[in-house]
This record gives sequence, structure tokens and C-alpha cells, in this order.
Amino acid sequence: MNDVFALCGISRQAHYQGIQRFVEEKQKEELYIRMMVQVREIHPGMGIRTMYEMLQPEGIGRDAFVALGLQEGFRLKSVEKKTRTTYSIKSNRYGNLLGGEEFTGINQVWSSDITYLYCLDRTFYIVLIMDLYSRRIVGYSVADNMRAENNVYAMEMALQLRGIEKYGNSLIHHSDKGTQYACNEYTQLTENYEIRISMCDEVYENTHIERVNGTIKNDYLNRMVISNRKQLDVKVADAITAYNGSRPHQALDYMSPVAYENHLSGIEKSKRKKMTIYTIKKDDKSAHPEQLNLFDIN
Repeated sequence: MNDVFALCGISRQAHYQGIQRFVEEKQKEELYIRMMVQVREIHPGMGIRTMYEMLQPEGIGRDAFVALGLQEGFRLKSVEKKTRTTYSIKSNRYGNLLGGEEFTGINQVWSSDITYLYCLDRTFYIVLIMDLYSRRIVGYSVADNMRAENNVYAMEMALQLRGIEKYGNSLIHHSDKGTQYACNEYTQLTENYEIRISMCDEVYENTHIERVNGTIKNDYLNRMVISNRKQLDVKVADAITAYNGSRPHQALDYMSPVAYENHLSGIEKSKRKKMTIYTIKKDDKSAHPEQLNLFDIN
């Protein structure tokens, strides 16, 4: 063997050190792959880059981590479908209150929308309510119909979670002009809690919640095995818990919504990032391109 080493221009020691490094690298790769598998069990639609930011694994860079994930088959496949969920009212009773406003904390603006999920050979409808500043989903409901009572249930959940009796008009509830948000029971609920109502004039003015709709549906629910109606309720709850509790967001310094809210409790309002929500007028979609990127945190 010494003659072979000499012919190759390496020493016996260097040869075995090389083997050891190879074994160690393979062991690390197996560890990183197991980490990816564990993340995908909780976040089935999380991209590899986001995994890396959440895990911050030692001993590997982001590009190498992504390359390994792609090599091992962790590339995501699109599962998006489309259906109509908004039946708008004609009334202009409620206008858009968000344009150009600055927000510095939670419970200043909530956004709500309805999305659909085709499951168990039928269509279900999911109502989500999100605190825009922290991205936290504070209320939700799942039903096989689009009756307003489902929106009311989600709103009651959000109010219970926050535990504030009166908001003193410091909180804005924003939505599209869906009839569910204009029904007497829903508007009376917001008025009782002194919450101002805001409705978008154009479809582009409600992108804040639509991205989260897509995340919950396409990154979680459409990638889960759901066998019956009861399991659907459990999976929706699991998805929202995972999203709120451990899914990192770049705009939140790679913290999850719950972690970010906890982080905010130790920061004075004057020192917090300012969030500005832009509106887009009809035929002027390029006026505020930031709007299409959810919203801008400076």
C-alpha cells in the first residue's frame, strides 16, 4: 500500500484523514436530511431556504443546504387551484381606511378573508383573521358553506384570544366587500368592541391576508392526508398552530408570529419598525409596488 500512496503522491495518514472527513460529511448530510424531514412533518409546504433560516444548522451554508435539499427531493410542487369565494356588496358604506397609515404594534389592524379547500370530494371554506403587524392568525373557522355565522365565529375567537373588552377605535378590521362582513351580526360585533371597519375598493387592496390564505392552504392543508371531517378540523388547527408558533418570516427578523409578538412586548412603540400599508388605485397598479409584496415594514 505504501507504493500505492507514493504513486498517488499522498501519505497513508492523509489518505485515512480523507476517508474520515468523507465519513463525517456524510454523517452531517444525514443529520441535515433528518432535520428537513422533521420540519416538513410540521410545515409540509415550507421551502428549503426558509427551513435553513429557521434551523440555522451549523457546519453548512445556505446554498449548500438548499442544494442538498433539492438533491434529496425536497423541491415543492405547486398545488394551487382557484374558485370564487367573494360575493361583494354594492354599498359604499365602508371605505378603505388603511392607505398610507403607519402601524407600530399588534391590535392596530386585523385583516380577514375567506378561502376554499377542496377536500373529501367537496368544497370547504376557511375564514382567517390575521393581525397584520405580527402576521399572527388570531381567529379562524372551517365550514362547508359560506354563511356569515362562520365569519362571526372566527371574529369571536380573535376577540377571545386578545382578551380586550373595548378597543376604543384603535383597531381597524379590514376585509373585502364580501356580504358576510357587512351583515348586521358581524358589524354589530365590531361596533360593540369599538373596532373600525375598513373595506377594500379594489382586489389589490386585500393582498395582506391572501398570501396567508395561500400559505395555510397550499403549504399545509393540501399536503396533508385528511380522511374525514373531524380530521379536517384537527389539521386546520395543527396548520395554524405550526404557522403561528414556528414558521419564520423574513420581515419579522426570521421569527414566528408568536415569537415576534413576545419580542415586541420588550420594545417601546417609538423604537419599533413602522409598517405602512399602501393602496393601489384602479388602472394604477404600479403606483405602490410594495403592496403586491404583502406590505412594507421600514
